[in-house]
Amino acid sequence: MKAVILAGGKGSRLRPLTCNKPKPMVPLLGIPCMEYTIDLLRRTGITEIAVTLQYMPDAIRGYFGDGSEFGVKMHYFEEHAPLGTAGSVKNAHEFLDETFLVISGDALTDFHLLDALRSHQEKGGLATIVLTRVETPLEFGVAITEADGRIVRFLEKPSWGEVFSDTVNTGIYLFEKEVLDFIPRDQEFDFSKDLFPFLMANGYPLHGHIADGYWSDIGNLAQYRQTQFDMLDGKVQVGIRGTRVAPRIFVGQGVEIGDGVDLAGPCFIGRDTVIEPGVTVGPYTVIGEGNLIKAGASLKRTVVWNGNYIGEGVELRGATLCGNGTLEGHAAAFEGAVIGDACTLGAKSVVKPQVKLWPAKRLQEGTIAHTSLIWGEKLEKHLFGLQGVQGICNVDLTPDFAGRLAAAYGATLPYGARVVISCDDDPFSTLIKRAFAAGLHSAGVHSQDAGLGTTPMLRHAVRLLEAQGGVHVRRFGATGDDRLLIEFVDSAGLNIDKGLERKIENAYWQEDFRRAHRTQIGRQEFSPQLTETYIADLLRQVDADEIKRERFRIALQIEGGQLAAVVAPLCEALGIKAVHIPAEEAAHGELQATVAGGACHLGVRIDENGEKIALVTEQGQIVEGDLLLALQMLVHLTTGGKRFAVPVTAPTVLELLATQFAGEVVRTKANPRSLMEPMQSEAFPMLHDGLFTWVKVLGSLAKGRRTLSSLLGDIPHFHILRRDVHCPWEEKGRVMRLLIEETKGETVELLDGIKVFTESGWTLILPDSDEPLFQVFAQGATKQEAEELAGSFAEKIRVYQSEHAKGRG
Repeated sequence: MKAVILAGGKGSRLRPLTCNKPKPMVPLLGIPCMEYTIDLLRRTGITEIAVTLQYMPDAIRGYFGDGSEFGVKMHYFEEHAPLGTAGSVKNAHEFLDETFLVISGDALTDFHLLDALRSHQEKGGLATIVLTRVETPLEFGVAITEADGRIVRFLEKPSWGEVFSDTVNTGIYLFEKEVLDFIPRDQEFDFSKDLFPFLMANGYPLHGHIADGYWSDIGNLAQYRQTQFDMLDGKVQVGIRGTRVAPRIFVGQGVEIGDGVDLAGPCFIGRDTVIEPGVTVGPYTVIGEGNLIKAGASLKRTVVWNGNYIGEGVELRGATLCGNGTLEGHAAAFEGAVIGDACTLGAKSVVKPQVKLWPAKRLQEGTIAHTSLIWGEKLEKHLFGLQGVQGICNVDLTPDFAGRLAAAYGATLPYGARVVISCDDDPFSTLIKRAFAAGLHSAGVHSQDAGLGTTPMLRHAVRLLEAQGGVHVRRFGATGDDRLLIEFVDSAGLNIDKGLERKIENAYWQEDFRRAHRTQIGRQEFSPQLTETYIADLLRQVDADEIKRERFRIALQIEGGQLAAVVAPLCEALGIKAVHIPAEEAAHGELQATVAGGACHLGVRIDENGEKIALVTEQGQIVEGDLLLALQMLVHLTTGGKRFAVPVTAPTVLELLATQFAGEVVRTKANPRSLMEPMQSEAFPMLHDGLFTWVKVLGSLAKGRRTLSSLLGDIPHFHILRRDVHCPWEEKGRVMRLLIEETKGETVELLDGIKVFTESGWTLILPDSDEPLFQVFAQGATKQEAEELAGSFAEKIRVYQSEHAKGRG
């Protein structure tokens, strides 16, 4: 059997480690990562190896040559334009004349590849994916297999709602040569995104082999360090190039260790390194070749490459130091800091945690580096949550952060693009909005300032002005919360998709910003009339004169100041007499009491962002949640609408309601973009615009001369409830896999989370995107049945966690 090593990637998320070398050449315990891959193939009996190259190809060719020194024969195939994972293998098609294995050159594993080969041969398919189980599967392709190994579902880089297993694609594949016929020549084509979906869609068997052993993708800087710590702990079966002089202490040839050096394992010291007296080398320290470490220096949980000078009293804690650097006396670098090749740290200078220095940078004596060319890596948390980017004012969300985030966003847009920006009335929101605009301008993108407003008003403005996107900055969370949220929408006013979120995140972490020339700097423009236009367009959606004739009296609770500028003229245009209920009184039931007492026709509560609305009937009943959703659909279908999008969590009675009015229900994932996409031709997104819902409900009441209670009478009764079950992040994927395994043979839907149907109703288990918990939704014919369904699955989630905890204990 032959093998192909994929070695063309740039390793952008590992910068600055990969500024001067390709990712496969990044050292692990002093040896390039790809050398471990070659050794694994050789020990498996595979000696004919093709290597696909693109980024810094000469670095790999120059080190490995023809492979004879490593006991193999190497053949190189270079791409001059990106071809994708499958396209790069197609580039080597002349070499691949038999069954072959594809493996990454920038991952570390000790899998028994012959077991995978036997599995592939026994099943007789065209392709086998080697799978493994991980704690957090978001960055990988997730797979579900049948008992015979056939893959029945595969999804690349899922969101938490799509994580149906913790079994992921390792990027190791076994193929028959015929598979090359399905890969186009000289064009970008990917295994996970293109080839595997094609094979599954066309009936070709795609199998999975779940491998035992160690596997690390080394996808980020934290994982790079952790992989080496795992090697020192013996978690991966690889050879360590050094002599074990004490338990878990490995020393290379020619190492000189002075008197009084404190060595604590596990640690590794590469050949020809000199360590002077009084140095402390603490646990989990990796030191490469040819380093000089002066007296009194202290290194703990630190990775050091080759050829560095580390001066007297230098302190390194949890840092990574690339090659040929100079750290003068008493310099220091702390947790997560990364110092690129050939950097100089002056005496007593300090590199703060998570700060990164690009190669060949110099810190003057006594300098403290708080920021760097690469902004801090939050490696375990994405920038984007369910709604956008959130953080604590002037802690996470600073003006500096906003400018960098805007520059990253601007890098995804063409020069001269226009982005509409708005904010709520919080002074800090205004500050962040201005900083964001400046960041856009630096990337050559124009900003259209829409002033104070809400997210629904921003969506409307982006479509009206035909802008390329929009950003709204607002308070987030409960009253008194110090968090702020930055929301992004696309040219259609929809929340941006996951693909664009990842592009922005990648540009942000890599600081791969576009710096516009002075002549291309973006400009700021103002659009002061957008509020009036928004109100006018709302009024066009109903018969305003018909509503006026009803002379509605409405108890109104508005939770935000900027919304009053919209509500007041809207009430005047519709002839509404509003009785305003202060928020503090509403908390004591004043809104319901006012309406039920006969003083008003109905009550309305709208959140400060104008998105969420609750209604109160003339009998004092609160209409919110699923009942409000049913009302919104009813109003939509009875006023000319045909299709209505609802989340997978919605009650099934909505299908009955749609049939009654010759409409169609479209079920989607429970996130804003998915809910708005099927209805983006509508003037306003009803589920995300509270004022639009209010106006449309008034139109229906006026047209039929009905009360809100009688309108609700057209909706069938249902019982649905939600429970939250705590679950640590690292357990979520495993719990989802076990739930999938337990519900095999039952009626299950995997649109968003796991939805299990029974005779008495359904249960939806949905991993939360922002919190370490599961949301469990259940619908039953009675409230008791719904509680039993939800309780059953909530208990399963708790039991799976408990069993795993016992196993680890």
